Amino acid sequence: AAVVYDDMATPFSLTAYRELERVTEEWRRLAEAAERVGATLPETCRDAYHELVGYQIAATANLYALREAEFTNLHYAAQGRAATNELADVAEARFADDRAMAAHYDTVLAGGKWYGFQSQPHIGYGDVARYGPDASWQQPQLHNTAIPDALFPPVRRIELPPSAELGVAVDGSEDWWPAVRGPAAQEPAALPVLSPFRTGPAPYLELFARGSQPFAYRIEAARPWLLVEPAAGRVRTQVRAVVSVDWRRAPRGTSEVPLTVSGPDGATVTVLAVVENPEPPPADFTGFVEAGGYVSMAADHATAVVDTQEVGWKRIPDLGRTGAGMTPWPVTAPSRFPDDGTPRWDGPRLEYRMWLTTTGPVTAWAYLSPRNDTRSGHGLRYAVSLDDAPPQPVDVIAATGADAVAMNRRWQRNTSDNVNRTATSHLVDGPGAHTLTFWMVDPTVVLQNLVVDTGGLLPSYLGPPESLRIW
Repeated sequence: AAVVYDDMATPFSLTAYRELERVTEEWRRLAEAAERVGATLPETCRDAYHELVGYQIAATANLYALREAEFTNLHYAAQGRAATNELADVAEARFADDRAMAAHYDTVLAGGKWYGFQSQPHIGYGDVARYGPDASWQQPQLHNTAIPDALFPPVRRIELPPSAELGVAVDGSEDWWPAVRGPAAQEPAALPVLSPFRTGPAPYLELFARGSQPFAYRIEAARPWLLVEPAAGRVRTQVRAVVSVDWRRAPRGTSEVPLTVSGPDGATVTVLAVVENPEPPPADFTGFVEAGGYVSMAADHATAVVDTQEVGWKRIPDLGRTGAGMTPWPVTAPSRFPDDGTPRWDGPRLEYRMWLTTTGPVTAWAYLSPRNDTRSGHGLRYAVSLDDAPPQPVDVIAATGADAVAMNRRWQRNTSDNVNRTATSHLVDGPGAHTLTFWMVDPTVVLQNLVVDTGGLLPSYLGPPESLRIW
C-alpha cells in the first residue's frame, strides 16, 4: 500500500501540493533563523555553534535549494522550457556553495581543527558509474577511497529554437499543453478543484516559452467570477498566473469553467477549472471539511479523544514527519484483541468528525510511525471504522511486508521514510457529517496522520496539507 519512489529521484513531489517547493522554503526560513541566533552569540561561542548547529542547518537548506533546482531543471528539460538552463545554473551554483561551506569547515573553522571532516561525498549518491557498488548508501566511494563529490543526476541544458512558442502547465500536474505526449494527450488541461474550503495557496497555471523569443499572452475566463492574476502580459521564460474565485458571486454546486490561454501566432490552450461551491456545514459543526478530493487530519487534532481507566492517549510532540504523534499509553497496555479472537470495541479511540460532499467508496490511509513487533509475533494492529460500521483491524507488519528481523527492503524504506502507510476501505452513504474512528488494538502503535481519499488524492511523499478544521 505504500508509495514506492525511484531511488534516483527526489522523494518530494515536484507537482503535487507544491511539496518540494514548500519543504525547501521551510528549510530556507530555518536557516535564516539559525543565522540570526548565531549572530547574537559571543565571538568565543560561534565556532562551536557552527560546528553543532549552524553548518548542519545552512548546508541542508542549501542542499534542498540545490535539489529543487536540479529536479525542476530535469522536469523543465523534458518540456522544452526556456527556463531550463537557468535552473541548471542555479543547481550548479548551489553545488559550489556546498563545496565552499565544506571547505570552510575543513580549513577555516576553529583554525583548521576539523581538517577533512566534511570531505565525504554526500550529494552524488546513486551514481554507480562514478562510485561503484557503494554509490547508493553509506559513503559513496571508489576502491575504499572517498573521491570528490559530484552533482547527480546531472543537470541538463537544451538548445531553444529561434521562435516564440507557447507552453502551458497546470498546478498539480506533470504534463504540459498543447504538445503533451502519451496517454494524457487526449486529456484537457485541468486545474486542481477550487473550493471555498480548500487549504493552501490558490492554484495556478504556468505559461512558459519553448523558444528564445518572448511573446504576449492573454487568459480569458468564461465566467466573470473566475479570476486570473495576471490575466495578460509578456512571457520571457515563464509566468505563473493564479486562479481564484469570487465566492460571493459563484453559484452553488459544481461548475466547469473553461479558461482560454492565447499566445503567439494564434496558439491557444483551453484549461478547465472545476469549481465546487457546496452548501457549508451547519454553524454548530466541528471537525474537518472535505475539499480537493480528500480529507487530511493531523493525529493530534482528533475531535474526541476517548480514554479508559487503564489506557489513555499520549501526544508526542514533533514525532511525526509533519507534526505530533498519538499513541496508546502505557506501552505495556494489554491488546484489545484477546487470545480468544473476540475483539473489544469499547476501548481507547480517536474520533475525527468530517463534513463530506462525496458519497460512495472511500479509502482511509493511516500514516504510522514505523515500529517493530513488540509482542513476539502477535503483530502490530489498529482498527478503523466509519460511523456505525464494524471496525476493520489492520496488522501493520503483515500489510506492508516490512520484516524487522530480516531488515528487508520494505523495512528499510519504511524506516528511512519514517512512516508506514496502510489503508482501509469504507462506504459513505450520503453527504454530511461522518465520523472516522481510529481504535487501539495493540500498544506502541503511533499515528501521525489520517487521510481519507474521496477520489482526488495525488501521489506525494508527505501526503496532502491538512484540511480545513472547524473547532
